[in-house]
Amino acid sequence: MVARRVLLGVGFVASLSFSVQPVSAETYPLIIRGKVTMPDGSPPPFTAGIERICSDAAGSAPGPITDKKGEYLWRMDVDPMRSRACFIRATHPGYVSSTVDISALNGYTNTATTLDTLVLTGRSADPYTIVSSDSNIPSRAQSPWKAAMKALDASNFPEAATQMQAAVAAAPKFAVAWHALGVVQEKQQKLAEAREAYEHAIEADPKMLAPYVTLARLCLKTKDWQGAAKASDALIKADSKKTYTEIYLHQAVARYGLKDFDGATASVQEAIQRKMPRAEYVLGRILEAKGDAAGAREHIAKYLDMDKNTPDAELIRAHLQIVGKAEAGAVEPELLELLF
Repeated sequence: MVARRVLLGVGFVASLSFSVQPVSAETYPLIIRGKVTMPDGSPPPFTAGIERICSDAAGSAPGPITDKKGEYLWRMDVDPMRSRACFIRATHPGYVSSTVDISALNGYTNTATTLDTLVLTGRSADPYTIVSSDSNIPSRAQSPWKAAMKALDASNFPEAATQMQAAVAAAPKFAVAWHALGVVQEKQQKLAEAREAYEHAIEADPKMLAPYVTLARLCLKTKDWQGAAKASDALIKADSKKTYTEIYLHQAVARYGLKDFDGATASVQEAIQRKMPRAEYVLGRILEAKGDAAGAREHIAKYLDMDKNTPDAELIRAHLQIVGKAEAGAVEPELLELLF
């Protein structure tokens, strides 16, 4: 039997109106076409849905599905006189999609508009998930491990940590228990202890990927840039299937913190290729640090267009207004606030 428990995971527009049913005589037909690909540029091995998400519920609507080539064609009615912000994205269970802003399309032209390609990527497993499987528990650790899981189910984190410590004392190579202990200790804000537990998990099983991610995040939280860079570098080498592509963004921020701006640029470009909106903001901050104020403003503004619902949008806009000015250092939003 396998049980999963998640303790720390965090989920981490201008003048267009679409109507599902025409509400005015002044609607225009809009035809859009595009395609959906996987990160390597190949069509998905399945059909994907296309949906429209708007700033008001009335404008959101499901659309067509893709064909075998990953292509789609959508005919919709547009009322250009109503203000509404909209974007489209692809949908498929277990995957996340890049988005394309269609707010500026007004339907005045009768020709079909070809949109930028939508990219689907697999949804990464939450690195804070505690996986409990009867088949992977060392015999010497079974009793305390089961007690730890019972304590977790009751949200008794101190008892869970105590039992997990007993489990790893009985079986020092029990990587899953070391990682779980780190997650519980981080939940309790025992960050030094959590870091040590994550490091033990990696030492016990270098092929287990989640501890690299949680260690990198913890180091970023505590502004240990060297530790975050080391954990990021190690995961990129270990993760041959690119399960946790967010690590490129972590690596970029770690290198930024170390003032390795060329290295940070290389890392953030990898993140941009993998369609991570926050990477545009990080690139903007890197360019700002390198003295390229114009480039910084361009990429920070692009990020705000791509992720209009980011909780720290107002702080980022305030910073954008003073990029290149002496007072810019007075407003510095966290680079990765949304990720964890």
